[in-house]
Amino acid sequence: MSKNQDTGLRMQDPVSNKAIISCRGLGKHFVLGKQEVPVLKQVDLEIQRGERIAIVGASGSGKSTLLHLLGGLDKASSGSVHILGQDVQAMNETQRGELRNKSLGFIYQFHHLLPEFTALENVSMPLLIRGMKRGEAQPRAAAMLEQVGLSHRLHHQPAELSGGERQRVAVARALVTEPACVLADEPTGNLDRNSAQALFDLMEQLNEKLHTSFIVVTHDLELAARMPRRLRLTDGQLSDEAR
Repeated sequence: MSKNQDTGLRMQDPVSNKAIISCRGLGKHFVLGKQEVPVLKQVDLEIQRGERIAIVGASGSGKSTLLHLLGGLDKASSGSVHILGQDVQAMNETQRGELRNKSLGFIYQFHHLLPEFTALENVSMPLLIRGMKRGEAQPRAAAMLEQVGLSHRLHHQPAELSGGERQRVAVARALVTEPACVLADEPTGNLDRNSAQALFDLMEQLNEKLHTSFIVVTHDLELAARMPRRLRLTDGQLSDEAR
């Protein structure tokens, strides 16, 4: 039986039209002094359109590193990553940045909103970076903020919003470009239980409505259990968890 059959990870050719993100033999190590410290070892994974996946594992197991590699934010030590069939490893930083802006959205534990700008301006930013005119970007941003229940907070700055509202703005910012996939790193880690539940409800609704894929790294096993597919990272290797 092959390694992929052992782990149950669904693999196809990396240029498959169905694959939003795929990786083969993905490895990452860091150098500390004269010693190489492996973090990821021969990771195989494929994410298809509309999938919702949770990645769980102990602190320091490499979950965030894996997310950064899948999102083209870092380069692997070995193996390949393809986003919509394009080889991320073969691109320069400018090309990777353009691909991320067109195809991916990112949500972090800390919202990383620009404090001097309003919710509307923060959500408009990825569209402006893409080159869209403000008169077109802001109506699209306003429509996305309405989708996340914040149409009454368009002109409020982050300091005027609650923690849950700020994270909803971050979700709107991640989705405003209509990405094929959103990568979320502990998106509820800084929220109370009610706000965390509301955010996961929102992600489920947007997934069903927009068919956007979600890859969520989380320590919260209760929330991870709500995802249709859950993966565990242990000793640098990824495996499907039994449902």
